[in-house]
Amino acid sequence: MKYSTPLCVIFTFFLAACSTNNISKESFNIVLITIDTLRADHLSCYGYERETSPAIDNVAEKGILFKNVIAPSSWTAPSMVSLFTSTYPVNHGVIHGVGYRRDETIHIQEVFSDELITLAEILQAHEYTTFGVTSNLHLSEKFGFARGFDYFKCLPWFSAPPVNQEIYSWEDEIKKSEKFFLWVHYFDPHIPYLAQKPWVENYTSQALTEKLNLSNKSSGELEGLASTFKKDPQAVSNLIALYDSEVNFVDSHVGALIEKFELDKNTLVIITSDHGEEFLEHNHLGHGKNLFQETIHIPLIVKLPYSVNKETIETHVNLIDIMPSILQMINITVPDQALGRNFREKEGPFVWLQKIALRRDVPSDYSFSELDTKHILKSITTPEWKYIYNYTDRTEQLYNLNDDPLEVNNLAGKKAKECERLYVQLFNWATNSKKYPTKSQQLELSQEEKEQLEALGYLQTQ
Repeated sequence: MKYSTPLCVIFTFFLAACSTNNISKESFNIVLITIDTLRADHLSCYGYERETSPAIDNVAEKGILFKNVIAPSSWTAPSMVSLFTSTYPVNHGVIHGVGYRRDETIHIQEVFSDELITLAEILQAHEYTTFGVTSNLHLSEKFGFARGFDYFKCLPWFSAPPVNQEIYSWEDEIKKSEKFFLWVHYFDPHIPYLAQKPWVENYTSQALTEKLNLSNKSSGELEGLASTFKKDPQAVSNLIALYDSEVNFVDSHVGALIEKFELDKNTLVIITSDHGEEFLEHNHLGHGKNLFQETIHIPLIVKLPYSVNKETIETHVNLIDIMPSILQMINITVPDQALGRNFREKEGPFVWLQKIALRRDVPSDYSFSELDTKHILKSITTPEWKYIYNYTDRTEQLYNLNDDPLEVNNLAGKKAKECERLYVQLFNWATNSKKYPTKSQQLELSQEEKEQLEALGYLQTQ
């Protein structure tokens, strides 16, 4: 369907690539690949023990791997609006998913404001031909995600093969574009996990998979089994095996897409995720229940045009940094709304400007995340600390990420001054942030769609 509607991520490496290869700042294509529910530490290029991501690893071998990337939320819609607008959920206001009262059939999800210009709209205005394929209903045209795309298609809950086929159907349009922007959002490896062969056979036995019948469990059913899983390490291991096989599965189709369009050449390729996934690290299964690292620490891999140099960056970044960084690369003015960090060249292309930021009055190494479901949670992450405040019951958690990366030892009772310092930063940010108006979207869902949403853990009773 065609529409005609009108990180510090500091990619200074791009400037070096430009000077080395004589690439014009506006001569390359841009591909943004987002993979639903992909936690960073389950990719082999991030040190995972299983070889789950050979295609993505290949991109990382020629690109820049960011080790410390935080998502603005632990579920899809808030994080993806943040990526495309470079604002936090507290700003854009998209905090609820599709929901309904079973007796009244009311369906809601906020639609972000027209006052917020998106990455796609900016690129379209600068003569990029824009293509987008998503596989999550929350990222459909109904909720504003088609804005700025010349070609857009939402395939709710579809797996990677039909997503790629949709992109392939635009092959002629893509290849004849003078320059294009392509966004693809894969739904794998979201619940329910499927036993993807041949990879799952390397991780667990078919007998165990069939015995536990995990492939057909909905998000709610899995969460209900959390207490049972705690008593059965093999069940948890088998669940992770299924998830890992899904990572392999989507990775293979990422590789196919890159090969099909030769994206390793004159293309900026960015691979990231909307959020992670929990496997009982903090007594839950799935995502959208907390703001611990397993649900907000995500991958970010950037492959520059023609570049073959591998770099690993420790600097803490956030999804909101992607939009302004892309625009800075191609010499497009970053909109005033953007809260993400830009990059600049100073005394050579590899010097970091860590204190220059568009996050007003906020240190450049602070990153925020939010969740508004059963509890209202906000967190602030620094290179050393993670502070989580629960606005519902007014409790706080503090973790030293250097000493306690798994967030086991809550230091809130022992580090009162540190809690106070971070709480003040969090409170000032949440209170003083600009709030954009949202619109409500009424949907008519079929019974099948309702059942699908419920199985996926998205359907919420109000």
